[in-house]
Amino acid sequence: MPLAYRNAVSFSWTANPAKSARFYVEVLGLAKVYEAQGWMEFAVPGVPNTYLALNHWTQEERAPRNEFLTLGVEDLDGFKARLEAAGVRLKGGVLHLEEQNLRMLKFYDPDGNVITVAQIAG
Repeated sequence: MPLAYRNAVSFSWTANPAKSARFYVEVLGLAKVYEAQGWMEFAVPGVPNTYLALNHWTQEERAPRNEFLTLGVEDLDGFKARLEAAGVRLKGGVLHLEEQNLRMLKFYDPDGNVITVAQIAG
């Protein structure tokens, strides 16, 4: 019997939930759909049942950072312009992977997590 999943959730730590929530809603266009006890979930537009969650880091040492979220976009240049207009810190420039027919751009969220956006050229 093949596996069938109902949804997918990935999470990152945040030291400042309010600041991060504004970033994920206002800059990335995600919709907050759930919040309780330091946990927030955001729906990813255009990708049913896929969520990004933020978990409030309350310990004294710096929160762990990650670099495992990639979002596929239709217009990488337009998305880059949106990030630049919002003052988002980029991690380098657009990377062209010609053999894979792919363009990518990495940027930082308010907590220093790295997010990648990718566009399949064509």
